[in-house]
Amino acid sequence: MSLAPETFFAHTYFEARDKFLGAAAAVGAHVETNVLPHAKGPDGREIAMDCAVLGPQDASAALVVISGTHGPEGYCGSGVQVGLLETGLAQDWAQKLRIVLIHAHNPYGFSWDSRFNEDNIDLNRNYLKSFEPPLPANPNYDLLARWAAPAARDEASLQEAQGKLLAFAGEHGFPALQAALTGGQYNHPKGVYYGGIAPSWSNQTIYKILNSYCVGLKQVVTIDMHTGLGPFGVGEIITEAAPSSDHYQRQAAIWGDEIRSTKDGSSVSADLSGTMDAALVRALNPAWSACVAIEFGTVDTMSVFLATQAACWLHCYGDPSGPEACQIQAHSRAAFYPETDEWKNMVWTRSLDVIARAAAYLT
Repeated sequence: MSLAPETFFAHTYFEARDKFLGAAAAVGAHVETNVLPHAKGPDGREIAMDCAVLGPQDASAALVVISGTHGPEGYCGSGVQVGLLETGLAQDWAQKLRIVLIHAHNPYGFSWDSRFNEDNIDLNRNYLKSFEPPLPANPNYDLLARWAAPAARDEASLQEAQGKLLAFAGEHGFPALQAALTGGQYNHPKGVYYGGIAPSWSNQTIYKILNSYCVGLKQVVTIDMHTGLGPFGVGEIITEAAPSSDHYQRQAAIWGDEIRSTKDGSSVSADLSGTMDAALVRALNPAWSACVAIEFGTVDTMSVFLATQAACWLHCYGDPSGPEACQIQAHSRAAFYPETDEWKNMVWTRSLDVIARAAAYLT
């Protein structure tokens, strides 16, 4: 078996799933499969959120690695999960820890190369503490909604939309535009970065997995794998926690000053509503928990947004199996997953560093 990092990664969701399940079976991991009940993948194939668990029954601590929250970002996380299994690192850590690898948090988006799920929901905006009204407001998105996700994709409509967005950035600055577009919105179901009005299937399934394997333990670290922001191949450790918070201090105990918070402007990400890491801390309470994301840069920010915008249009207004679908899906995959050996090796090296430090801390 080759241990070259580039071999851990796949070209399609189905290949990634096969690699993950094969690697998990090879080391004797317990595997739980949760089939998405109300949507299918390409060619009508079954798609699922799978989970591989290793470690002693009496473990007091767990290390959780999650892939595929944002569809094609799953290629990155899946490759890392497969690498942890194939290199034997997961088994080594499982001598003392419970290792929980959650594969394809968003199986619909992963299989169709779309950031959003089967209901056009951005899962990392779907973990609100409560869905009782009023939901978080985003007045700048409301102002830009028509151009953030135009219903038509003719050249004139796209040029008008881009012009309006750039005009907003010219007046208010690009950070304000990024916050408006990506921070999360709950009023426009066919818009980008929509957080939903109720917990998604993926949201409910993550909680079910945590209840089965993590709730009741003394210490839990979760690492959610992301791509699309920042310099090419650079992995930023992102938290939604403010530097003054207890959660931030727990994260800093593991990763020191490498933590970047969305609350103080130090992160490549805007501050977001409904993030999963904040929700997992609540779900794992009273355990000592540290929940972060790793964000790997791919291409420029505008290219990522335009690919996201196009994939959203395809899901909401187009035909995912139609003639325009192949190019849109390919652009979406490329925006979140540069299929080069250089990028894959950078992702593996940085991920191993970040995850190994968490494992060392927990043991």
